[in-house]
Amino acid sequence: MITRVTLEFFKRFPNATFEVGDDVVLAGPNNSGKTTLLQAVAVWNLAMQRWLAEHAESSKAKQRTGVPISRNDFTAVPLREMNLLWFDRDTGYSEGEKEGIKAGQPKLVAITLYGRDDQGKEWSLTVTLRYANKEQLYVKLADNQGNPLTEIPAGAKDIKIVHVPPFSGIGAEETGLQLGYQHRLVGQGKPGDILRNLMLEVYRADREKKTELWKRLVEDVGGLFGYRLKEPQYSESTDPFIRIEYTHGASRTAFDVASAGSGFHQVLTLLGFFYARPASVLLLDEPDAHLHVILQRQVYDLLRSVGRRRGCQLLVSTHSEIILEDTGAEHILSFYGEPHRLTIDTHRDQVREALKRLSSLDILAAENCRNILYVEDESDFKILAALARVRGHAFCTFADQPFFNPIHGRNVAEARAHFFALKAITPDVKGVLLLDGDNRNLPDREVGADGLLVLRWKRYEIENYLLHPDALLRFVEGPDPDLLSRARRKDGEDYLKANFPPPALAQPLVDSDYLVATPASKSVLPSFLEKSQTSLSKKDYYQIAAQMKPEEVHSEVATKLDEMAPILNEGLT
Repeated sequence: MITRVTLEFFKRFPNATFEVGDDVVLAGPNNSGKTTLLQAVAVWNLAMQRWLAEHAESSKAKQRTGVPISRNDFTAVPLREMNLLWFDRDTGYSEGEKEGIKAGQPKLVAITLYGRDDQGKEWSLTVTLRYANKEQLYVKLADNQGNPLTEIPAGAKDIKIVHVPPFSGIGAEETGLQLGYQHRLVGQGKPGDILRNLMLEVYRADREKKTELWKRLVEDVGGLFGYRLKEPQYSESTDPFIRIEYTHGASRTAFDVASAGSGFHQVLTLLGFFYARPASVLLLDEPDAHLHVILQRQVYDLLRSVGRRRGCQLLVSTHSEIILEDTGAEHILSFYGEPHRLTIDTHRDQVREALKRLSSLDILAAENCRNILYVEDESDFKILAALARVRGHAFCTFADQPFFNPIHGRNVAEARAHFFALKAITPDVKGVLLLDGDNRNLPDREVGADGLLVLRWKRYEIENYLLHPDALLRFVEGPDPDLLSRARRKDGEDYLKANFPPPALAQPLVDSDYLVATPASKSVLPSFLEKSQTSLSKKDYYQIAAQMKPEEVHSEVATKLDEMAPILNEGLT
């Protein structure tokens, strides 16, 4: 069993430690390092196996500076050039990058695995990679202090690691392939290209060793899909292609395996690796990618069941909320923020919500310790920012570097769920939820959360604070009045006199019942603009706010800005 992995200068990680142990689910967004960790373990295994093979063939190899591996033989990761394994593709140390090493010396990628054998004895082994050129590198083994090794710890030597990249489909035909070439195809990210070979291996092993593995495989597939796998057919002398067929239900008609769906292909490939390649550690990269949500749970349960039966540790990379729901928090390695093991179910739920709700921009902002503003709509933020600029308010700092999320209507629970998800990345994140006045009867406890300040407008919505007659008439008239613009203003005046109650018209900064209860964006503003022959959509109402004068901005707007700015500006410059 592997208990910990440390990486130095490998791909995206200049330095990182991952606590694993038992079955572990790697959860996080795209490009967060989940696949990189699985690839690192696969590279470690390839390097160790090559070192063992070299030393078995030649005693002189112990005196060499390292075991060479060419790019064509590097089956763990698909590579165009060898330097793609190095962090920032930098294969030489810079000045002061590592104590005691001069600038220009070869930079070593170091991958260290810590583990525990069947007797509970702990072991560790470091694989170092030294760049030679774009087609070759050299492998050496070391202890966790960096001292050269000539003997591999028994626990490390006995461990068997199998890496299964994301499924990429299968071909129409497949011939029998040597094991080395199968490894190369898997390393190129084409595990589906050896699906039929895997089935044939399981079947032959079953016939030769009476293992009943083929029977179990057939039962597993039948239980999930209702398909009955037929025995593989292959003869090198008469037919160069492996034939794998299945029947469905009571029908006796046989179909080629390529006729089935991608979900079936993916599950069959996974089970093929389980049964054909005995492993003590199985690395599965997104085994749920092509599966329906119901099938995701069934397949994950089956994989764990087979893994326990075969004594195999699983390291599973996933984006599946279903898999996370079925996994205890202590078995999840989160890649939100710095990779870390979870400890409580609340943290698991946060990661699950993050996978469901957070965009790449959300993740980037949260990783930069940004606090967030929730508003009803994007137009609300634009109006708020415009009013802040009119007053020269400190909120402008946030408005120039915004991190906000529109909740669209009354579904304020979405804001709470989104904020909960952000805590998977930054537990100390803070936020402000600014609600329309029509939400005033919704208790704070139903929408609030730890670190989330809930504010409400006294008026119906933020557009109600644009209902200042002088500001509205100035807007429709425009900055350069002419005959047409004056006519628009006159039409606007007539509308206001006919429809605004006298108190609202005379004292627009006083909260009369009309200004508090009327939905301005749905009735007043559209009608006013239509009567004054001015075309302006709701998303552009901020243009009215932008030309208001400071004394026309309601005091409540200033109060809300005062409450929000210290929270939202935190950490900004």
